Amino acid sequence: MKYIRHFHENYQKIKLLGGKGLNLVKLFNERFNVPPGFILTTEAYKDFMNKSEHKEKLSNLISKDIQPKNVLSDSQKIQNLILDSEIPIEIINEIKKAYIKINEHLEGYKRFAVRSSATIEDSQMASFAGQADTYLFRESLEEILFSIKKCWASLYSPRSILYIIQLNKMGKNISLDQVYMAIIVQEMIRSDISGVLFTANVLNNDRDQILINSCWGLGEALANNIVIPDTIILDKNSSQVVRQIIGKKERMAVPDIEHSCTKITKTRQHLRNDLCLTDEQIKNLHRCAVDIESLYEYPQDIEWAIKDDEIFILQTRPITTLN
Repeated sequence: MKYIRHFHENYQKIKLLGGKGLNLVKLFNERFNVPPGFILTTEAYKDFMNKSEHKEKLSNLISKDIQPKNVLSDSQKIQNLILDSEIPIEIINEIKKAYIKINEHLEGYKRFAVRSSATIEDSQMASFAGQADTYLFRESLEEILFSIKKCWASLYSPRSILYIIQLNKMGKNISLDQVYMAIIVQEMIRSDISGVLFTANVLNNDRDQILINSCWGLGEALANNIVIPDTIILDKNSSQVVRQIIGKKERMAVPDIEHSCTKITKTRQHLRNDLCLTDEQIKNLHRCAVDIESLYEYPQDIEWAIKDDEIFILQTRPITTLN
């Protein structure tokens, strides 16, 4: 296939997979428990843009030096043109084949996350994480195709453009028309517990400690600051708990199956003041943290989920905030 790379192919080129996609492929092939999926490469994005009926308008808008005062208006124009463009049939056909193939290997609950993976994402020098969009609990091929276009369009959201402008002020010299977007389509985990862990303590820059944040349900409640998560600090060498603080978890994110998205609901009373993680789960997360940091030889920011006591690694990226 020209446009699709499955995780198991172990194809590791950031220019085609983007930073997030590259990391998932690497983790998957190092036998970490990564939910299965495939990546629509940056070649699909390039061909989509080049074959768009709005190619000339898009090219003029993207190639110019966007001034901060024009970010909102130019962003809206670019995103509208992308959403109004048709995905070429040859790209759709490959996505359809990959979608059918992954569906054949999944049992029971079949929903997908559609996630962006930019070519400047998740480097040690800069993280594009959080700038582009993610769409959860997509089910049909049509939902996935529309979510792919929305991910492409989100490359030109106001926050993405302003982020690149800020990087350039810091001397990064990144041109908007030289950033490309791959798309990850991955099995959605209906998690009981979600969280992030840092293989260095980002609160005090201690590289001999691991910091874990956790919440009930899906990770959106944590990512969007809807809850105060549990905080656990571990000694990296011994895995012993240095400190743990039970958060305020009055609400949680859960699937909204009817609308193919997530929703916020009240956490059951008896869970609100309980620590999410068991001692055994903490030890297993410690093991994952040490192994992943060893693989990358650099402190990592790791997103994880637990379903039926099974830990899934959803992504990893370098910590960019350490002194």
